[in-house]
Amino acid sequence: MADKKVTALSEETSPATVDLAHIITDIATGATNKKITLANLFNKIPGWIGFADTPQALTAAGAVSITTTLTTVASSAAIALTLADGVQGQIKVIVFITDGGDATLTPATMNDGTTLTFADAGDSAILMWIGASGWQVIGGWGPGTPGAGPTIA
Repeated sequence: MADKKVTALSEETSPATVDLAHIITDIATGATNKKITLANLFNKIPGWIGFADTPQALTAAGAVSITTTLTTVASSAAIALTLADGVQGQIKVIVFITDGGDATLTPATMNDGTTLTFADAGDSAILMWIGASGWQVIGGWGPGTPGAGPTIA
């Protein structure tokens, strides 16, 4: 292959785990160009994943962002929230931090329900977009007795 700038290469939009990526190792002692499969690259990611985006902070009725991982909700009265459809495997975390009235979330598409009602400060939910079935609640917690957290209706 002739010398090419990385920016001049064609884009791959559906890579496979066996595809290769360019990696540069030993930066401190003498940079070395190497290859790595995408499978090996992603298998080396730490067990924890931090989200670097800035959380959305809602204090009134409105749309929960699908472009941020975390949304915090602080209500001063009962409020209605909406959530647009996501993309396959997308995770959305919602935490009710101030209870001035219930916050009722109505996703555009939801699996096993139509709404989530956050009633107590500390109620939280983790949702995953599972395609045509919509948002699936994969975790929900809250203060108080076991089973507390947002109510799915």
